[in-house]
Amino acid sequence: MPEPAYGVPTPANPPCGYAFHRGLDPDGFARPTVVSRWPVIVTDAVNAVLAEALAADTDAPSRDPGPVVALLSQLKYEIARDKPLSPIPAVVADALDNFSPDYWNAAVRAHFPHASFFTASWLFAECFLYARIHAAVNSQPEWAGFDVFLRGKTAAFKDSGAKVAAITGESSTLWHSLAKPGQESHEALVANAHAMAATPSGFKTHLRELLLLSLWGNATDLSMFAGLSEEQVQKMHSEASGEANIVSNHIPEILDYFDSAFPAPSADVGASFAPISHADGGRRRVDFVLDNSGFELFSDILLADYLHQTGRVQKTVFHCKPIPWFVSDTLPSDFDWLLSALAGPTEFFDAPFTAKQEACAKALQARCRGYIDSGAWVITSDPIWCTFWAHEHIHQEAPHIYGEWMQESGAVIFKGDLNYRKLVYDCRFPATTPFRTAIGSIAQLPAVISLRTNKSDPIVGLAQGVEERLLSTGHNDWRWSGKFAVVEFCQASNSV
Repeated sequence: MPEPAYGVPTPANPPCGYAFHRGLDPDGFARPTVVSRWPVIVTDAVNAVLAEALAADTDAPSRDPGPVVALLSQLKYEIARDKPLSPIPAVVADALDNFSPDYWNAAVRAHFPHASFFTASWLFAECFLYARIHAAVNSQPEWAGFDVFLRGKTAAFKDSGAKVAAITGESSTLWHSLAKPGQESHEALVANAHAMAATPSGFKTHLRELLLLSLWGNATDLSMFAGLSEEQVQKMHSEASGEANIVSNHIPEILDYFDSAFPAPSADVGASFAPISHADGGRRRVDFVLDNSGFELFSDILLADYLHQTGRVQKTVFHCKPIPWFVSDTLPSDFDWLLSALAGPTEFFDAPFTAKQEACAKALQARCRGYIDSGAWVITSDPIWCTFWAHEHIHQEAPHIYGEWMQESGAVIFKGDLNYRKLVYDCRFPATTPFRTAIGSIAQLPAVISLRTNKSDPIVGLAQGVEERLLSTGHNDWRWSGKFAVVEFCQASNSV
């Protein structure tokens, strides 16, 4: 099928005539991703299937890993040998509602009929990779629904126990250089959240800290760690923090927007779960389009908890992936095991918890369960999040989501690198392109926020001279190292 003319964006025809990134490119991070990272990720999926088969209860029905391993090995071979994208085989019925191999296979024929993992767009090829992994696992009835990445996700969160303990229950630092000596614990913070939120300065101070925590929580991306040594992973974490490394920083605008669009409630309201009303001057709903589970999800929960405890937000919708995706992306089931971990921290985490820290972790999870049970928090998923479509197409491909955002949401927070790539069409926009320009139709939403640590090439919104300064100071990998970040914001002209 021929691609539309210049200016009509499709997966193989980015907007404004800018080229997409691809694994064949000699520059940037796409090529090492295809050559080095993807084979490791597929191998890890094979190992997860084999480990699960070996660990199976002897009384349970046996699960033969052979057919799944064969499909995953074939996938790895096709990547290494630069073979054309081959059709996705059939999956077990009801393995996932609306997951259709025919849908993916038609997309390949329409947009990249002769392409390989190296020559298709990086975004399309990477999404197709995870669709192939999912299809391989779900090709056999006994393996349907198995998450090949679950063990890695839970293990990474176990390793975060010391940070979780300090944040929830001690007068300690929030994370790395975010906090100051004597920083309040999260429980102390939310205990006084309503009173502090009554003044713009108090509300903004703590909102800034939690935005930074949510931002740098995004550094815990397991797909980025494929092929890295433990020393390299720790170095990446140690260098990812604070505001100095935010190369496009709209935090002041975000703070001002939240203060005006989500006004402080009257003194007798508090953190209520009452129905949302626009009569008091604000839409009291926030949407998170989530990225990683584990510590990043924990940091997102802290941000949402604070906003609810101030009384400024009454509903939060968390948009999860419906299938295992990009190694560590959040599924609805990841919420459940994370909250269970907080309910029993001494049993789950490797780090010790004091009695106070344990009580605070349990109090946090009890509040979260309360939000969910009351309907104040909604945990949802949709097939759109596990497709190849850039977010420019949400209004066409998922009009139910886009329509809700336009009518009900006061702010949509897009977390992480994949969401950023989809916001800016994963193409070679000049780095100084305004964020509003690059995100297309998404800019029509009342407010769009991107919290993203840089782990791939696409980037927009930089001031003149920023990229040149980074390169001149030796940061040649600033676009993908995970050491730098962007916090970008776009407000619709007709919003508050």
